[in-house]
Amino acid sequence: MLRTPVLRVCLTLAVSALAVLALAPLRASAADVAGVTADSITIGMFGPISGSYSAHRVVYDGAQAVYKQVNDQGGLFGRKIKVVFEDDGCDIGRARAAVKKLISRDKVFLLHGGVCSASAYAVRQEAIDEGVPFMVMAATMDKITEPVNHFVFTTTLTGSKSGQTIGDFIRSMPEVKKVAIVKHPDDWSEVQVTSLDARLADAGIKVASTVEEERNAADATTQVLSIKEAAPDATAVILYPAEMAVFLRDSLKYGLKGPFITPVVGMDMHEIEDRAGSLKAVSDVYTGSFLIGAPGSKQAQPYVDLFKKYYPDESVQALDFYGMSGAYAIVEALRRAGPDLSREKFIAALETLKDFNAGPSACTITITPENHQGCESGTIWTLVGNDIVAIGPTWKAVKGGATN
Repeated sequence: MLRTPVLRVCLTLAVSALAVLALAPLRASAADVAGVTADSITIGMFGPISGSYSAHRVVYDGAQAVYKQVNDQGGLFGRKIKVVFEDDGCDIGRARAAVKKLISRDKVFLLHGGVCSASAYAVRQEAIDEGVPFMVMAATMDKITEPVNHFVFTTTLTGSKSGQTIGDFIRSMPEVKKVAIVKHPDDWSEVQVTSLDARLADAGIKVASTVEEERNAADATTQVLSIKEAAPDATAVILYPAEMAVFLRDSLKYGLKGPFITPVVGMDMHEIEDRAGSLKAVSDVYTGSFLIGAPGSKQAQPYVDLFKKYYPDESVQALDFYGMSGAYAIVEALRRAGPDLSREKFIAALETLKDFNAGPSACTITITPENHQGCESGTIWTLVGNDIVAIGPTWKAVKGGATN
């Protein structure tokens, strides 16, 4: 008589145990994945908000505007995006400490950061060793993402692709047979120059002179006069913005004529103008860009509106949009990965992006298991009067120019 109730109790307990086991994987999924809870996904950002590169903090504001919009729209599968930020001051040692903290103490799900190439390269191994997905924010050094590594990605135009973009533009310019190059004596410049040289050689364009300008140089008289003597048809200025402005200022002073072609770091043309002290100094400058249009253009307006919604008191500049393409790619991959989120599912989802329209990016984003450099081509901007205009990847005669 006692066996039947006992049997029923045992069956009830067994069914309950199976139910608990069935639910356990889903509960463990949220609890066991670093940076993921039932209602949040934590993203770690790092970059300079202090020191000489502090102006680059707006790069992160653009990305965060994308994340804020996602949160305002309800998040992803009930989860809001939480951003934890660490200042690296564009210093290698501080960057390593920042990333270690984000991974070990803040337990972020992924990293989305890095403005300075040396810092981003220095921390990539930490991300790889810890198995944390790392989307490079704005650093352009090729070796950060090449050769491909399972955990490291970028949607920013790399140095070699930037050099290729401006090389192809020079090839399309009429009557350009001889080019001069001014560059920094560092890896950042060398990668771009190597790619540029190859594109020019393919078209039979001669490099008449290559001169170097040190970082933090306050004078470029020697470089300008040397290039002027070589009498090039165009000059490629592979310098960072501060030194670029010095070179353009002294070119105007000593009568070195353009056109001047610069890599993507020259996108904030009005910043270069302010540093050079004259609109005329940048009136014959053509800069590579990985953005579809400059602030004030019709193409960029939806992203200007998005940025101003969350940062109404900030002035808008091209730097604001650097981080947006990576943020859009991350959000799309999180959507594709689904509610039962893991890092491997996120990475697999990123690797399904094909011709993805990543907001203000001039290129569509394609990421595969064999290639984590999502942006393969750029465009060219120039000034028409006082307006920055996207003219496309090949030469176009445009009307306008500086008058003072």
